[in-house]
Amino acid sequence: MAKDNNYVEQLKGMLPQYLDILGVSTKGPFKCLNPNHMDKTPSMSFDAKDGRHVHCFGCGATWDIFDLIAVNELKSPTIDGPYGKPKVEYSFSEAYNEALKVLNVDARPMTQSEHKQPENERESQLRAKRDEVNAFIVENASKLLSTSEFNKIKNPKPEQRQSHELGLKYLQERGLSPEVAERFKVGFSSNWASPTAILKGHKPQETPRLIIPTGPFSYIARDSRDSIPDNEQNYKKMKEGPVHIFNEEALSKNQPIFIVEGEIDAMSIMETGKAEAIGLGSVANINIFMKALYKAKKARKDDFYPTFLIALDNDDAGNRAINMLTTQLNHAGATNYVVQIARGSKDANEALVKDRAQFTKDIENTLKDPSNRLQGLLDYINRNEEVEAISTGFKNLDKVLDGGLYEGLYGIGAISSLGKTTFALQIADYIAQYDKKPVLYFALEMGTYELMTKSISRITFENAQGEETLAQGTRSLLKGKWKQRYNKAQYANVMQSFKEYGDFYSDVIIHDGSEARPTIYDISKTVNSYVARTGKKPVVIIDYLQILKPTNDRGTDKANVTTSVNEMKKIATRYHIPVIVISSFNRLNYNSPVSMEAFKESGDIEYSTDVLIGLQLSGVGQEDFDVNEAKKQTPREVEAVILKNRNGATGDTLHYAYYSMFNKFLDMDDAEGGTEKLTTAPHTQVDDEGRVFNSEE
Repeated sequence: MAKDNNYVEQLKGMLPQYLDILGVSTKGPFKCLNPNHMDKTPSMSFDAKDGRHVHCFGCGATWDIFDLIAVNELKSPTIDGPYGKPKVEYSFSEAYNEALKVLNVDARPMTQSEHKQPENERESQLRAKRDEVNAFIVENASKLLSTSEFNKIKNPKPEQRQSHELGLKYLQERGLSPEVAERFKVGFSSNWASPTAILKGHKPQETPRLIIPTGPFSYIARDSRDSIPDNEQNYKKMKEGPVHIFNEEALSKNQPIFIVEGEIDAMSIMETGKAEAIGLGSVANINIFMKALYKAKKARKDDFYPTFLIALDNDDAGNRAINMLTTQLNHAGATNYVVQIARGSKDANEALVKDRAQFTKDIENTLKDPSNRLQGLLDYINRNEEVEAISTGFKNLDKVLDGGLYEGLYGIGAISSLGKTTFALQIADYIAQYDKKPVLYFALEMGTYELMTKSISRITFENAQGEETLAQGTRSLLKGKWKQRYNKAQYANVMQSFKEYGDFYSDVIIHDGSEARPTIYDISKTVNSYVARTGKKPVVIIDYLQILKPTNDRGTDKANVTTSVNEMKKIATRYHIPVIVISSFNRLNYNSPVSMEAFKESGDIEYSTDVLIGLQLSGVGQEDFDVNEAKKQTPREVEAVILKNRNGATGDTLHYAYYSMFNKFLDMDDAEGGTEKLTTAPHTQVDDEGRVFNSEE
C-alpha cells in the first residue's frame, strides 16, 4: 500500500498537467470548475504555493486533482461541505483509477476495498474528536432549550440560563413551538464557536446559535442575532459534521411530504400540524436526498408511494434545483408537484410568522389541490400574453400553426429516406439563424459532422441562385475535393456558405448519440443542465423516437416508447418550450397515405402530441403510384399532412419540393415565389469524388 500512496502523491503533483488537459492556464484566474457555480467572472485559480489545489474565491471550492477528475470525468455530484463550501462526492478508487488513465500513469489500479482516500492517524483522531464534540454540543444545547430538562439543572450557570431564555425567545420570534423543537432535539447555545475551526487551531468568534441536529454527529448552527455584520453574513448558517437531510425519517411513511431548502422552513410547515416536511439544507444536496429516497423505497419494497410537494426558493438557484429534483423524482416513479406555499413572503417561516392561520390554510389547500389549478390557469394566461410564436422558416407551416411553434410536443413522421431529418434540421437552422434562439438537436442516427455538412450543403444551394455548377452535395463537401478541383466561383460559394453557417451554428447544439444512445431521461438531464447553465430555454429536437435507448430493458418496445413520449411532454411543459420528435413508419406505410394509424406502433405519440405531421410522397395511394420511382425524382414532391393540431385546424396538406442531394425543402405554397424558386433552382449534382455534373443532361 505504501507504493500506492506514492502514486497518490505523484498524481496530486500532476494537477498542472491535468489543468492543461482541460485547457486551463495556471498563470491567472479562470472560470470556476464547479458545475454548480455560474461563474460570470474568472474566480478560480491554481494555488502555486502548494501546487496541489485550485481555489475559488466565489463559491469557496478548494479541490485537488481527484476532486477535479471526479467532477469532469466521472460527472460526480457536488454537495455542501463544512461552512457551506462545495465538496465533491465520489469513490476515491474510481477517481484514482480514472486519473491513472487520463494522465497515462503506469500503476496498479486501486480495488474497491481501498475505496477511501488514505487517512493518517492525526486526521483520524481529529475526526473522532470532532464527532465527540459535536455530539456533546447537540445533547447539551437540546437540554438547555427544553424547559423540563433545564429545570432539572441545579443552580444553572449564567450562560446556561442565558441560552435557555434566548433560545425560547428565538423560537417565539420564528413562530416555532417548544414541542416541535423538542421533537427534533433542537437546542440553543449563547456562545457557540465552530469545533472544526477550534480543532484546526483557529480562534473563531463566539455567537448565539440555534442548534438544529441533522444526524448523530452533525447539525446546523444558525446565528440568532437580530443584526449580523455584512462580513459575517456568509457564516450565519454553518454546518458541522457529515451532510444529512433534515427529517429524512419522514420517507418511512406513505404520506404527503413537503420538500423545502431550510430546516426552519421544514419545521414551520410541521408547526401547522397538517403535513410532514424535509429540509434539504442546500439545493446542492439533491443527490443525497435521492439516495435516502431509494434506500427508503428499497426497504418498503412495493409499498412506497409518498407524494412529494416541492416548495423550494423562488430564485434562479431554486428553479434550477426544482428542475433537477422533478426529473429525478419522475425517474424514480415518485408522485410530485411543484407548489407555492409562501405567496407574498420570501419563505415558509416568514409566511408562518406573518399570518399563522392563513399559512395553515394555504398548507391545507395545497394538500387538497397540489396542482393549484386555478392559480396555474391564471399564471398560464399571464405567461402566454407575451409569448410569440417561433417561426419554422416555412410560411405554409407557420400559417397552419398560428404563427409557428409554441410550448408543446410536435411529432413528425414518415417512411425512411423521405427527408425527416432534413426537414427538422432546416427548421433548427432557421430558428437559430433568424429567430435567434438556441436549439438542442439530439441526433441518434447521424453524426455531428454529417448533420453540419447537410446544413452547409443546403446553404450552398440557397446561395447558388440558379447557377448550375455552384451547389454542393454532402459527400463532396465532406471529401474536401472542392478545395482543389472546383473553379473560383464554386470555391467562393462554399466559403461564403461556411461563413454564413458559422454565424449561427453554435446555437444549434448537436448531441451526437449515434454510438452511445441516450435514454429520454439522459436527454431530460441534458436539457435541465443547459437551462441551469445558460438561463436560456431551447427548442428541443429528438431524431428519432424509435432508436432511443429503452428506459426499461424488460419492457416492450411500445411501453418504452410510451414512457419516452410522456417524458418529452413533461420537458415541454416544464420549460414551456417546443419539443419536436421524429418518428419512423414501417414498410407497411410505403404505399399508403399517412394517417394516425401509421403512428399506432409509436407508443402514445398520437395521444400525447399537440401537433402531429405526416410527410408523404405526392401521389401516394393512387393506383399507379411507385414509391421507388417517386424517390428518384429531382426534386421529390413531398406533402406534409397535418394529422393533429390541438389548437388549430387539421387536415391541411402542405406542398414541398425536396432536393435530397442538397438537403433542401422548398415551400411550394408560398405565393411570393414558391413556383419561381422551383424553376430557377439549380439541378447540379456532385458525385462521391466531388465531380460536378448536370442532372438534366
